[in-house]
Amino acid sequence: MDRPSSSSGQLADEPFIDLVSFRVDGSAAHTPVWVSGDGHTLFVSTFAHSFKVKRIRANEDVAVAACDGPGRLLSGATYIAGRAIVLERSEFRAGVRAHRAKYGKHFGLMWPARWPLRLIGKKRVWILITLMPDIVLGRIPEPAPRG
Repeated sequence: MDRPSSSSGQLADEPFIDLVSFRVDGSAAHTPVWVSGDGHTLFVSTFAHSFKVKRIRANEDVAVAACDGPGRLLSGATYIAGRAIVLERSEFRAGVRAHRAKYGKHFGLMWPARWPLRLIGKKRVWILITLMPDIVLGRIPEPAPRG
C-alpha cells in the first residue's frame, strides 16, 4: 500500500493505524491497532487496563496515521490530530458494527475469543477517535523499529 493517508475516510479504510497517545511527560507512545470508522470518527477496540487507555483517560489528545501490522508508517502517511474518548459499555454497538462490517470473518473469529479473557478480568473497551485535521501537529517522532 503506497498511498498517502491524509483524510479521515482513507484512515478508516486502512487495515491498521498507528495510534499515538501521550505520556504524562509529553512523549509519544505508538500503538498499531485495527481500525474502522465512518470518515469522521474512528473506532479502536482494546483491553480496558491497557496503557493506551490509561493515557487517553489522562489526555484525550491523540495522533493517527496509516501503518502496517508491526507499526511501520506507510509511504506518504502523515499524522492527523484527534481527540479520543473511552466509550461506556452502552456505546459499544457502533464500534462492533463498524469492525464487523470491515473485518468480516477475522472479526467474527476474534470477537468471541474475548469471552474466556473476561473470566480473568480482561475486559475490552472501545475508543472513539474524532479526527481534527485542522489542528497543526508538532513533530511526532516515527515509531521505533520493533523487533
